[in-house]
Amino acid sequence: MTTQDYDAIVIGSGIGGLTTAALLARLRGMRVLVLESHFKLGGFTHTFQRKGFHWDVGIHYIGGLHEGGRLRGIFDLVTGDTMKWQQMPHVIEVFHYPELTISVPSDPREYAAELASHFPAEADAISAYLTDVRAVSAWYGQEAYSWSAPAAIRMGLRLAGRRMWRLGTLTTAEYLAQRFTDPRLRAVLASQWGDYGLGPKESSFAIHSLVVAHYLKGAFYPVGSSKTIADGAVRVIEAAGGDCRVNHRVQQVLIEGGRAVGVRVAVKKGREPAVVDFRAPLVISDAGALTTARDLLPDGAAPRLTAATRAAGPSIASVVLYLGLKDSPESLGFHGENHWYFTGFDHDAMKAGSAQVLAGRPLGAYLSFPSLKDPAATRHTAEIITFADYAAFEPWAGSRWMRRGEEYAALKARIGDGLLQLVEEHHPGLSDLVEYREVSTPLTTEELTGHPGGQIYGMPATPERIRNRWVPVRTEIPGLLLTGADVCSPGVAGALMGGAFAAGVVMGAKGLPEIFSAARSTAR
Repeated sequence: MTTQDYDAIVIGSGIGGLTTAALLARLRGMRVLVLESHFKLGGFTHTFQRKGFHWDVGIHYIGGLHEGGRLRGIFDLVTGDTMKWQQMPHVIEVFHYPELTISVPSDPREYAAELASHFPAEADAISAYLTDVRAVSAWYGQEAYSWSAPAAIRMGLRLAGRRMWRLGTLTTAEYLAQRFTDPRLRAVLASQWGDYGLGPKESSFAIHSLVVAHYLKGAFYPVGSSKTIADGAVRVIEAAGGDCRVNHRVQQVLIEGGRAVGVRVAVKKGREPAVVDFRAPLVISDAGALTTARDLLPDGAAPRLTAATRAAGPSIASVVLYLGLKDSPESLGFHGENHWYFTGFDHDAMKAGSAQVLAGRPLGAYLSFPSLKDPAATRHTAEIITFADYAAFEPWAGSRWMRRGEEYAALKARIGDGLLQLVEEHHPGLSDLVEYREVSTPLTTEELTGHPGGQIYGMPATPERIRNRWVPVRTEIPGLLLTGADVCSPGVAGALMGGAFAAGVVMGAKGLPEIFSAARSTAR
């Protein structure tokens, strides 16, 4: 069966795909078809529930959402002005190290003072670091957009950013070693590496700066959980005559005469999927650069994209312990802030610590309380997250979700025990609040998102990714574009901006400025 009723097709309903589709629908009136392989829309913005408890699977906090801001305005455009945001406590995060605890307030001056109180000899370097972080963060946004901008704009942006190029393409470890003498302070400043998935020796200082700057003035959480983002975007898309369909797994991008003209889709219907071709003059992939190149295109169709994804290497995968609580964790002194726990100061060793995770002795973890951030929550929940290589779970590759056997269940129980024990060492009593628990692994992520190896951040945030400008919106195949985090940066805000970049390319030379202008008007 073949249908051709749409102006564009978007592969995947993550925040990047929904952003592109919603912006094209709202600002151009385009009829966009969004195809999702999972049985829920939203990618990492979707939620799930067990026994009356609800959890977000990907959103834990978002910065830069103050009234009148650009990011807030784009979210409003995408969701039809329906989003409500709850600001997190003034202290948004706490870093826990052996004999050292650092609070992160929603004010860069207070944060600098907090750091200087523990490391007084480096006070001047701390101030200079925060200045660099803001400057490099601003530069990277322009740099990433330049990869897909029209030639005249691209050259102007690159000339304006030459001073920041050297800093941004250092590794985080290289930058911190040049700026600071105390290795403990260098570790503290890299504490948020889990937000972009690479240790200091591998990560680009530009991506590190983007994440740090993103939270310098606080963070927010969606009222009603992250599913409200997808719900709002779907309404915007459908209002323009578009459609969003679940259980539609794209098998192939159709190419005729060297141009993308549609997609071939397996539609889950009973035991045997139906195969349907959808045709449109524009195909936009939010499936990730790797999946697009490896699984959706004919061999040799996009050699530059294929080479880039192979050179990049794998991204990080995660293990999550979801907890349903009998009572409010406020009884233990929590107020909705996030907590990072580290058993040492070597983040690169912690990133490589899969064996310890499987043995129930994780080297680090992240704790978040969705229910304390969301005033609409009806029951209390927590999530404890750590990282582990997909290879550790390969013995169960190919098995079915929720049916992987007793040995796998025992492994998950051991991992969950270890994560809970790590938090208990800092906050005794959390275990006593647990009513329900469930562990997800990279196998779960792979099966439900389609991301190879259960990767959660897409293309790794290395200096090489920036130096080589690996993944622009435009591919070498006319009619095929990319969207989402891979064309900008990891995380929800990065995927949102990647979606805006892609919509801007479709809208023409003045597309992105038009989006920003509309966002300013919406945010007022």
